[in-house]
Amino acid sequence: MNDSFTTVFSNFTVKGAYMEKVINTLPEHIQVHLREILHTSGLPDTGESLEAIAKNWIDKMNLFQGQIKSLDMIETGVFTADDPRGALALTYSGSLISLGPSRDGLRWMEYHSIKLRADVPEILKTPEAKIKADTGTDKILEFESGVIKSTSALYRIAVCRDDVRPEEQEMRIREAVLFLTNGFVKINMSLAINRDLEDVQFTMKSIIQQVAARNDITLRKARQIIDDYLIILESGMLLGERVPLGRLGRLYLKMQPARKARMGKNFSGEEVMIKARPAMPAPRMSFSSRMKERAAVVEPALDNQVDGDTDNDDDKY
Repeated sequence: MNDSFTTVFSNFTVKGAYMEKVINTLPEHIQVHLREILHTSGLPDTGESLEAIAKNWIDKMNLFQGQIKSLDMIETGVFTADDPRGALALTYSGSLISLGPSRDGLRWMEYHSIKLRADVPEILKTPEAKIKADTGTDKILEFESGVIKSTSALYRIAVCRDDVRPEEQEMRIREAVLFLTNGFVKINMSLAINRDLEDVQFTMKSIIQQVAARNDITLRKARQIIDDYLIILESGMLLGERVPLGRLGRLYLKMQPARKARMGKNFSGEEVMIKARPAMPAPRMSFSSRMKERAAVVEPALDNQVDGDTDNDDDKY
């Protein structure tokens, strides 16, 4: 694939400009593949449905490219069987393949299938996979052993730079996969076949399902671990500590000053009395600089979700 293909995507998304059909902007072999997806998607076999799937596919590709760029990963057209680096690949069908760095010729492998109508990605994992032959874009990826012998053709392959330590490579690849699988599910939710589904992707129930699947533990065990973690965080905050949340930031209590009674106006403009309040602690969260930087460059495919602010985040599970 060449750079001119990528350039096409920015041209037809300009608001207010004349736009030809999305499907017609794609290379013929991709159009053929997307038509095959349409036949098994559950969508009506119409031009409108094909347009929706083409837009869905492009949104996923843009999300993939934006994520690898933010993690300072680079695209490559060739990946040899003995390449020591880990890799992340996007197939033509929209699946993700993550490969750990090679250790004595073996590497962990995860195959993430994000079906058009699903709220939790399917994962197939092999702790010690051996790549059978060199591969690259437009080629399949074959393994000598494991749960998967070969994949569909690869559309994009991303690797870390040569000077990145194996441990750091693994962290970046896993982070990219978690972000992209959830991003792909969210993009799928815009399809007509999913409009009757409740958006339950980031409820505690679905988070527990993802943690259990990724770590090969039961739902009950995953729920117990997450519950214990949250209780520890809450306890530390209520004891007056600044509790670290890893890369997210910190939780803490901040003393709110006393407030005198006063007159104010409600939403309808009526005057109401606002009651006095004594000084009291209130929970707060400070976000890390890393989190702020990442939020500032949120991917366009997801930017319609950032206005869902709420003060009531009670979650039953």
